[in-house]
Amino acid sequence: MKIKTLVISLMLLLVCGSHAQTVSYSYKPLAEEGCCVDYSIAKQDSVYSIIVKVTSNSSLFLKEATMLLKTFDGEIIKLHGTAINVDSQSTNHTSGNMNSTAQFIATPAQLESLKKGISKIRLSTSPIEHEREFQKDKIGKKLYQLFLKQKDKDNNF
Repeated sequence: MKIKTLVISLMLLLVCGSHAQTVSYSYKPLAEEGCCVDYSIAKQDSVYSIIVKVTSNSSLFLKEATMLLKTFDGEIIKLHGTAINVDSQSTNHTSGNMNSTAQFIATPAQLESLKKGISKIRLSTSPIEHEREFQKDKIGKKLYQLFLKQKDKDNNF
């Protein structure tokens, strides 16, 4: 019994640890079946990117995507990106979920602004734009922490 409990505990730690590098939320507007959006920060050479994965029944990123972020102090950050993966095949045959991923290039100054918190986000997806407004910050400060981790990787090599 103790071994079984230990194995289950280790599995839960691995699952929780694998999601520690992303920030996500689920969203169910009235006009859609709903979606889940995952955000992460990546760094290649000296270029930072926000990687966004949308899992939805219908929403897919446009080839050349844009993301608008509004901080809680009213600053608007506009990021341009490209779709890097669009899986139009059903990943779950019962619900028909599709995955679409885009990469948005961001400057360190833009990523520093995320620590103010994000009050609104808009992603250029098709057939309708994905837009979400937050009363409390759900992703801004967490994304900022992921940015700091990426920034420190070079210093801790």
